[in-house]
Amino acid sequence: MAGHPRCMTGRDGRRLARGSIFLSALFVFVPLPAQEPEVIILDPNRPLIQDPGTVMPPAEAAPSAATAPAPLPPQDEIDAREVLADLWFRQRALVRRGETEEAARQVEAALDFMRREGLRGAPEIAGAFLANARLALDEGQYRRAQESFRLAASFDPSLAAARVGLALALLRGDRDVRGAMHEIGAALRVGLGDAASIYQRAGNGFVIVYVALCFGTAAALLLICLKSAPSFFHDLKERFPGLLTDESAHLAGWGILALPVLVFGPVVWLLTVWAVLFYPYLRRAERIVALLTLFILFGAGPAGCLMEWIAGTSVDPGARALIRSTRGGYDLQDEQALQKLASEHREEAMFPFLLGSMHRMAGRFDEATRMYRRALEIDSHHARALVNLANLHALRQEFAIAQGFYKKAGEADPALAVARYNSHLAHLEAFHLESAEQELKAARGIDDALVTELLAQGNEGRARRLPKDVGYDRREIWKKVFLLRLDEGFRSAWTRALQAPATLAGGTGLALALLVPGLLIAPRAAPARRCRRCGRASCRRCQVVTKHPDHCSQCMHLFILRDGLAPAIKNQKMEQVVRHRRRVWIGERVLSLALPGGGHIMGGRPVFGALLLVVWCAAWLGLLLHEQLLVPSGEIGAIGLLRVAGPGATAMLAWLLGNLSSHESARE
Repeated sequence: MAGHPRCMTGRDGRRLARGSIFLSALFVFVPLPAQEPEVIILDPNRPLIQDPGTVMPPAEAAPSAATAPAPLPPQDEIDAREVLADLWFRQRALVRRGETEEAARQVEAALDFMRREGLRGAPEIAGAFLANARLALDEGQYRRAQESFRLAASFDPSLAAARVGLALALLRGDRDVRGAMHEIGAALRVGLGDAASIYQRAGNGFVIVYVALCFGTAAALLLICLKSAPSFFHDLKERFPGLLTDESAHLAGWGILALPVLVFGPVVWLLTVWAVLFYPYLRRAERIVALLTLFILFGAGPAGCLMEWIAGTSVDPGARALIRSTRGGYDLQDEQALQKLASEHREEAMFPFLLGSMHRMAGRFDEATRMYRRALEIDSHHARALVNLANLHALRQEFAIAQGFYKKAGEADPALAVARYNSHLAHLEAFHLESAEQELKAARGIDDALVTELLAQGNEGRARRLPKDVGYDRREIWKKVFLLRLDEGFRSAWTRALQAPATLAGGTGLALALLVPGLLIAPRAAPARRCRRCGRASCRRCQVVTKHPDHCSQCMHLFILRDGLAPAIKNQKMEQVVRHRRRVWIGERVLSLALPGGGHIMGGRPVFGALLLVVWCAAWLGLLLHEQLLVPSGEIGAIGLLRVAGPGATAMLAWLLGNLSSHESARE
């Protein structure tokens, strides 16, 4: 291959010259006649070590194996985004002119460039191909859609929407069910393996679940209070027997219940006042629901602050870059985000270290060395930076310098077996066999399993026995992601969260429900109870205390003791019971049609009813808020049906349970 790039003539040559001066510093594409393959001529000034995973043998890298090569010359900065954008625009122009083979060569060149630069993905290019694929799919051009979806997946392997779209194109165009299922499985694997996506979708789930808990338990509490309202009205009448009648007691009671809205304003105070006011009338299961509702209200402020934290982390480029760094490789936008973090947090050694690892993967050894040295300026005992910096010197065959860094790394972290193992490899390259054996024994003494695994990787040839880089583990990176949001403004946000109206209302309600139940309006002891048979409210003034406080005297004698009653009283009571039961049955069925679980609450199963209400609300929130959550919909076309399948099935299950299961407890 010639040492200098050939000159290009014609329109293609002029367009390439105008495309990007950065590209010419890296390689030049030479379109030859149709019978010859395209030739890529490398810049002679580019370092011999192109791939971070391979190194040229000494015999090829230098004129003589006995003399070490000179240090690598500094490289010009390459704007990878500029290079890829130029290739993409040229590919689109070639496609419009019908030159598909030449367009395919541009794509292969772009992918090859990404591999050499260590790019894990190019989201901008993938997004452009994804948009073209969606347009082709809408127009019914399934072949073109399939090709564009595959290209989108190639430029960004973490783009699950490309896999899902390809599955849809295969189903529509080729009726290839097997291929579509394979792509769906690939999309699932991508989604489950993407830490950033899992984190964001977990944030979505938290938002949906918490809001559903708020709405579901609030609705359950309101229904429980409405069920106990007749007992409260009865106690009002008995407290003022000469002033209130049945009608005026109902009117005064509703006025008291509506007073919180007029005085406090926010609806959360209505829930608080009702929960405390009706607390003496509630049974044990109903009290559990009431206290749970107040506790959820109390957590509204901290939950909102946590949602803000999750949302801020999800959209923060620096946090996203840190999360993506756990996958290996890097995306185009990660370098700028990490550089910004490094400039804003000059006391943190992690950010220049990650930048150094990024440059190391791309083969930019000079930049990697500079970043590792910057990390050591911040923390001179940074063992990981010492090891990786020593590896770079070892790859350049500067073994004396490398051994000095390996020694410092071992002193900084005696438990770091990789430092000893890499030192062993450096001694082998320098033919210091005795020292190499000593370092290998020391490494085995620290972590024999790791050393055995590393040695096994070199069984296929000496070229694979390369020094191993070290980095931060997932736990350390996630910890740093969370700590990024803990600035002064965020700490003050937690203080403001405790002053939120819902938090104040919930905390006040919990304290009053336990200390002053009934708000000194309803009696704390021996409140009125509704008869389970006829629905009439009664208290100790109305009837003698018995073993069956949930039955009025007449219903107790008629249905429990089965004593004889006067025929007129018995017929009147039976009509009253039938009328009440019919009204309750119809009310429970109608309520369950709109609010599955509401009938169970009115029938005496408050916990199960509240659970159904929460599930029902969560299903609808998942449908209605899908586009407003942290991760907007990435699906296309008919894939929206798959998006609604989960929430729709959940809503249907809740509706069936709410309408087909028994509404009343066994004691009713």
